[in-house]
Amino acid sequence: MPKYVRARGLASTTRLGIAQIQRPAKPGGLVSTLEPHLVQAVESTFESIDPCEVIVTVTVPGDEYKTELDSNFKRLSQNVNMKGFRPGKVPKSVLEKHHGEALRRDTQQQFVQQGLQKIVADESLRPVGQPRITEDSLTDAEDGGFICKVELSLRPAYELGEYKGLAAETEKVEVTDEEVASAIENVRNQQGRPEPVSEEGLQENGMALARLELLNGEDSIMARDGMRLSPQTAPPGVDAEAYKAAMMGAKDGDNLEIPVVFPADFHIEDLRGKDGSCKISIAQAFDMIRPTDEELMKMIGVEDTDAMNTRVREDIERGKQHQANLKVELSLLETLIGNHEMQLPTRLLEDQVNNRKNTAAQQMMQEGVPEGEIKDRVEEQDAAMRTEAAHNTKALFLLEDIAQAENLQVQNEDVAQKFQEIAQRNQTSVEEVQKYYQEQNLIQQLAMEILEIKVRTFLRENATITEV
Repeated sequence: MPKYVRARGLASTTRLGIAQIQRPAKPGGLVSTLEPHLVQAVESTFESIDPCEVIVTVTVPGDEYKTELDSNFKRLSQNVNMKGFRPGKVPKSVLEKHHGEALRRDTQQQFVQQGLQKIVADESLRPVGQPRITEDSLTDAEDGGFICKVELSLRPAYELGEYKGLAAETEKVEVTDEEVASAIENVRNQQGRPEPVSEEGLQENGMALARLELLNGEDSIMARDGMRLSPQTAPPGVDAEAYKAAMMGAKDGDNLEIPVVFPADFHIEDLRGKDGSCKISIAQAFDMIRPTDEELMKMIGVEDTDAMNTRVREDIERGKQHQANLKVELSLLETLIGNHEMQLPTRLLEDQVNNRKNTAAQQMMQEGVPEGEIKDRVEEQDAAMRTEAAHNTKALFLLEDIAQAENLQVQNEDVAQKFQEIAQRNQTSVEEVQKYYQEQNLIQQLAMEILEIKVRTFLRENATITEV
């Protein structure tokens, strides 16, 4: 499934980015769930570092660990297929050679997971984020067992204040005749069909497939193939009039060179504000043949011009109303966040900041930013990333607690509907979208985004909104 499905799908639904905050991992691994008597033998204690951070110590006795490990070796022997051995007859020494390390690691992991579950239930802890286990977390015990120290972040203890009847303002939604006419022209342009240019070459409303290259002197700074260029939209740093004059009349195979002043936000800092050149190699030039009124009405599914205007006006009004609702919802959330004080888990926040830094670094790398500059540019964003992480984490706790208080839940049909919307938006099948989200482990994130929308809608529908 193309990555753009996620980018164009989910990015348009979540407004706070809270869905990417980590949740506790579910128990897993290659070994089976521990027997009850083994769970009872595991000792779990915890020590508070601060109100939202604890260190859990899981102690596993040697006898219980050896018993479970032997059982797992036996189960593996019965199920593994190895050349030269019948099922159930593979010697333990052979299993040890090929699977011993992994099996011990999985057995230890299962004990630790069960120990965490036990203390979370016994002490009514409310973990959030992933448990953190370092290489030094696990130590061997003298009796053949082991001790594992796990860092857990906890949800902050705070009192949920009033969230119904919050005040907000909204603007009256109006649609002008000019907006309707402009929207119809935009649809007409979008539905244009390309045809090879005539002898007059590229025209104002045409389009060219081309290679674009930026140069500093003779040095190539950036090159992109297969770009769709319009004479009406100049690349950043290129004078619009000079660009349009060069593009008008262009034909297949033409090579154009236009001056450029590297923009103030150009990824190479030393070139910002300096002169360079923009080379454009036209691969194919097209005229865009726009549909007639009759063709356009058929596409929209109406019979006359009045009906087309009405349909387009309604679509614009819905879009404006959606944006107005969203603005109200975000305003209400900001009010809610400002009305609640809470101490946030420091390590969870640090994880969120690191995730943002890694994402920013990867994006810069894809954009061609020199490797030596990436670290410095990422660090320049540190303060903003920390502010954003704290804001979104606080919003997460508030939204989840309101959802629980109002019994707002994400149902299977909600997820199915979102899959349909994403599939339609990206012109692909629901099955492909579902497969992509499953393979990328994004189902939980999608569910959180849906829940966020439900809570935002609830806040708006129960707010006191004044039209201005």
